[in-house]
Amino acid sequence: MSWEQYQMYVPQCHPALMYQSVGSIQSTMTTPLQSPNFSLDSPHYPESLSYYSNGGGKDDKKKCRRYKTPSPQLLRMRRSAANERERRRMNTLNVAYDELREVLPEIDSGKKLSKFETLQMAQKYIECLAQILKKDAKHENNKNKSG
Repeated sequence: MSWEQYQMYVPQCHPALMYQSVGSIQSTMTTPLQSPNFSLDSPHYPESLSYYSNGGGKDDKKKCRRYKTPSPQLLRMRRSAANERERRRMNTLNVAYDELREVLPEIDSGKKLSKFETLQMAQKYIECLAQILKKDAKHENNKNKSG
């Protein structure tokens, strides 16, 4: 999706100004710009907000675009792309589990370990290898002390 297509579905003004052009709501709501305490110099509002004030900006006639609901085709396209990303993610995860299974010692040659069993087996295998390394280190220390 191009930047222009994205911009078509995103409001083009500061959120504080979103309801300013809605006549029926305007009478019951006050926006920050209508508040007597509002100042564009306020630290709570970004400097870019001054662009939207009556005196600033090159395009004073430019109105805020209302959010448009994406078309069903665009929604299908987005969903399809998200599904494809998820399929790729799961595929790479499954490949990683298969590679992990290859380096673990086999217990039952006819059965493929589940993901959970693979992780449990990997933990136990790492613990066993760590114990072997500790024993070897102790054995080397004892050998060096006596030799």
